[in-house]
This record gives sequence, structure tokens and C-alpha cells, in this order.
Amino acid sequence: MESLTKRILAIVLIAVIGIGVGVTVWMFVAPYAWSSADAPGAPAGLTEDQIIRIGVLGGTTDIQGEGAVEGALLAAKEVNEAGGIIVDGKRYYIGITSEDTDESNPNLDVTKGVAAAERIINYKRVQFLTGGFRSEALLAYQEVIMDAKIPFLGTGASTDIFCQNVLDNYARYKYFFRNMPINSTSLAGEILKCLLFYFGYLNATNPENIHKFGLLYEDLTWTSGMVAFLKGYLGGIYGYTLTTEIAYPITTTQTQMDGYMSQLDGNNTQILIPLISAQGGILMMNSYDTVKPGFVVIGIDVQAQLETQWDDTNGAVIYETILQSLYETDKTAKSIPFWNAFKAEYGHEPLYTAVGSYDAINFFVYAINESQSFNADTIVTTLETITTANPLAGAGGLGAFTGSHDVQEGYPFGYTLFVQWQTGATKAVVSTGGLVYSDTIVTGPYQLPAWPGWSFNA
Repeated sequence: MESLTKRILAIVLIAVIGIGVGVTVWMFVAPYAWSSADAPGAPAGLTEDQIIRIGVLGGTTDIQGEGAVEGALLAAKEVNEAGGIIVDGKRYYIGITSEDTDESNPNLDVTKGVAAAERIINYKRVQFLTGGFRSEALLAYQEVIMDAKIPFLGTGASTDIFCQNVLDNYARYKYFFRNMPINSTSLAGEILKCLLFYFGYLNATNPENIHKFGLLYEDLTWTSGMVAFLKGYLGGIYGYTLTTEIAYPITTTQTQMDGYMSQLDGNNTQILIPLISAQGGILMMNSYDTVKPGFVVIGIDVQAQLETQWDDTNGAVIYETILQSLYETDKTAKSIPFWNAFKAEYGHEPLYTAVGSYDAINFFVYAINESQSFNADTIVTTLETITTANPLAGAGGLGAFTGSHDVQEGYPFGYTLFVQWQTGATKAVVSTGGLVYSDTIVTGPYQLPAWPGWSFNA
């Protein structure tokens, strides 16, 4: 009986797994055994007490979550190959694990994200976390992480509320920081600055009176604040004309998207602002190529950050200008080395979530080194010292946190690049007239569609 009792006591309650509808099964298994296999670039034969356990949460079967895992693994490999981290005289190496929250699924089930967070915390016993993408999912599983008081660096969700929570209830939410992307309000502000430049630029270089814009956006939480901001400033304060506003379900079809594009063109839109995080971007640009409407596209289209978008749309993505956290330009001295190392490691370009998670791992390494501690509260306090007065250069920019634990927005800290798809499956970082970033990092001029007879809608 004593032996059986000991075995039962050694078993750890680790996860809640939902099966069917509303049915929960509690499972008892031995805790996850960390080893050198979890620590890329580290020596063989590591014992668990030599590993700093870092988890990545996200929709790992989709590009956003996959990118977060790839960026974290690359950062860990570089740290480990360089000899790891010495804390209080002992050498440690970075271990990476991940759990799939399924948050990129159009038919979102937030209980999957909650279960993933519980599993990575209770079974894999991570000390630090990064990742996140879809706001509705992260809002649910963030609570599990805050309950566990684990430092979490968000690298995918832009909705303002996550860092507002830090201000509203610091004691609970102080463990949350965001280092990628800049928040929705700031993203909208950078889009606004870029558009103000291009309204002026296009008016100066074309005979048409360019003053009309359209909005095409996912009907999701993350877009609502941005839409209100853009309508209020472009349409209200600056007096440009909103021709068409379309909030579409992320389950939309190509036929439906064709209809949206025809509606935008028929209403004489001149600049279309998309706010798209999922597959809708492919549908949009397929329609754009078919209709060849009298407007240009400048906005957010996450999938168009990947070089595969050219082939996925058979080149229809040409002339689209997108927000992209990083391209082949020197945001910091670390940007190009990371870009090249990532492509060498994975054979493709990094999505913004990959840039964010890469920097997140290095932020944790900095905090551990500086504090010589793994204590969660101590790590939080140390991360709070990364400010505009004490920035930390990352691949995605000069990192600094605000009082709400948000990434500091604005050049030379957190800012996005505006990157245009151009002829020959190439991209160029285009000018924003110095309003978002310096022209010193611009790599090419902006191009208008070169289709025969193309011109702006009157």
C-alpha cells in the first residue's frame, strides 16, 4: 500500500482535455521530462535542472503559430551554441516547447487554447511563455497564465486591452508584456501617417483628385478599434471620403470576395485599406488581379508578408503595399543577421510572429542574465527596466516597454515597415515621407499598377 501511495503521489495532474461537447476528462501522467532534445544547439546529455524551460503558445499548424515556434527555436539555438547562460555560477541552456491553441481556426473554440495553456504550465512546467495571435483566444488563455504568475511576452495579438489590463490591475496582469506587434491604436496611427503621405504624393504625381478610401476588414475584435480610428481621422479630421466599408466573416469565399471588390471599385474607391490577418488576403488579391480596379491597396495583410504569397496568388499580389515588421533592411544591427540566419535555418522568410518570438527569447535571456534569477517577479521587474532610456536592440527594432508593458511605438523603437510587392516577385520597403521611419532604410520606390489603361477611379 505504501508503494502504491508513493506512486500515486508522484503522478501530477496536468491537463484538462475537452472531448465532445462540454465533456471534460482529467488525466494523470508523469510530468514531461526535459532533455537536450528540447534545447537546440545545446550539448547532449543535459539534465532537466540545466534547462531554462520556455513555452510557445499559438496555432502551431498555421503560419502564425509556426512562425512563433521557429523564431523561438532559432534564438534558443544561437544562445545555446554560444554557451548558454550562467546564473549564480551554474551554466544553463534554453529549452523550447510548444502547444497548439488552434487559434487560427476560423471556427474558434477558446477551450482548446485554455487546455493548451494548462498543459504547457502544469505538465511541461514552463518558467516563461511567449506567443499568442488571435485576440479572442488569447483573452481566454491569458487568464490561465496570469493565475500561474508566469511571465508572458506576447508576440502576435495587437488588441490594446492586453496592456490596458496591466494598468487596470497591475498585481494580476504584470506578468504580461507585448513586444510584437505594436498595439492596434498605434498600428492605425502608422497606417494613417503612411496614407496621409500617399494621398499627398499621389495627388502631386497624378492628375486625379485622390481623396477617396475604402475599408475591407475581418469582422473580429482586433480590427474594431483600428476601423474607428481610421474613420475618425481620415474621414473626419482630414476630410477624405469613405466610399465603402466592408466587415467580412473570415469564412468568406472567393465569390463573396469578388463581390466586395466589385463593390469597392463601383463606388470609385481610390485607396483600399485592408485589415486582414488570415486567408482573406489571398482572396482579395485574386479578385484585385481579376477586376484590376481603379485603386491601390495599402494596409494589413499578414499572409502577404511571406514570399509564398506570390505563388499562392500566381502573382496577383503585385502592387499590394503591406505592413511588415521586418524586411531586408537595417532596423537595427541585428535585423539583417537574423533575417539571413532565419532563411538559412528554415528556407523561407520570417513572419512577424517569428521576429517577435526571436526577440522575446532574447529579452528573457537579458532579464535572467541581468537579475541572475529565475523568479517571476524579479524577471518582471527587470523587463520593466527595458525602456527608451535603456533600450534593447532586437531584430524587429530597438526594444523598449511602456508603463503598461506595451512595446514603445515610434521610430527608432517599435514601428512597422511599409513593403510593396513589385514586378518579378520582389518586394521593396517604400517611403513614408519620414512620417513613420527614416528614408535611410527605404529600399525602392513606390510603384503604381502598370496594367494597360490603368488609372485611378475618378
